[in-house]
Amino acid sequence: MIISQKLGTAELLFRCAEQMGLRPIWVTPNGVFSIMADGKERYINQSRSPLNPEASAGLAKNKYLTRVILQRHNMQNIPFALPRTFGEAASFLQRYTKIIAKPITGANAHDIHIITEVAQLEALEITKYILEKYIAGKEMRYLLLNGRVIGVHRSEYGTSVEETRPLQRISYPKALWNPELVASSLRIADILDLRFAAIDYLVDASGEAHILEVNTVPGLKWFHAPSNGPVVDVARLLLEAILNDMPYETPLAYRMLATSAVKTQ
Repeated sequence: MIISQKLGTAELLFRCAEQMGLRPIWVTPNGVFSIMADGKERYINQSRSPLNPEASAGLAKNKYLTRVILQRHNMQNIPFALPRTFGEAASFLQRYTKIIAKPITGANAHDIHIITEVAQLEALEITKYILEKYIAGKEMRYLLLNGRVIGVHRSEYGTSVEETRPLQRISYPKALWNPELVASSLRIADILDLRFAAIDYLVDASGEAHILEVNTVPGLKWFHAPSNGPVVDVARLLLEAILNDMPYETPLAYRMLATSAVKTQ
């Protein structure tokens, strides 16, 4: 499914379901929709992938728990702290001189603060944030589905994560994927028991990669309509994976029907 518009994730999935002959119907506006699979109504919720166990998704959503688990496995973590007091936060800032404060369970780059002065910490309810060392570099996203990387792109944010700015996503052909980051991403997915996730990295000026974030409900629009580079039909791949997990009476025949419907569009 080739999409020229940068549609939201739910709408991309809905349109793909239409092409696959799944007769989607919105249950909530631009969020949850039903499909017909093997004669039964089933539901797709774009904010919660059924491919990921609930416990694993919960761990990955909590930025602090994700950092702790990655640290236990000696992955490429960014130095971090979960301050219990203002003094602990101030000490972390003193050690690294430039840090980032993120909500522990935040999403979509909301409420992120670059901190260089103690006075900036005073404006925050500090126990609700995880602190990380600031690292300058290019941001890379590796998208995984069922044990393989299916797409890679670079995010161009401009100069600051705090400012409103034009966002570009440059999609990379497979020949340019970093094999070390492919392996690292697969390892992270295995550690956290995730079947669908995006692993974000910061690659610094020396070429060293640091794990920025693990996202279990990544947006799909930039893979379908990147600023530049190859298109990845993630919506179709994701729906096919979800369908293959459903308890069909005749799964093989249905999968062949779904695949045929996609090819004829």
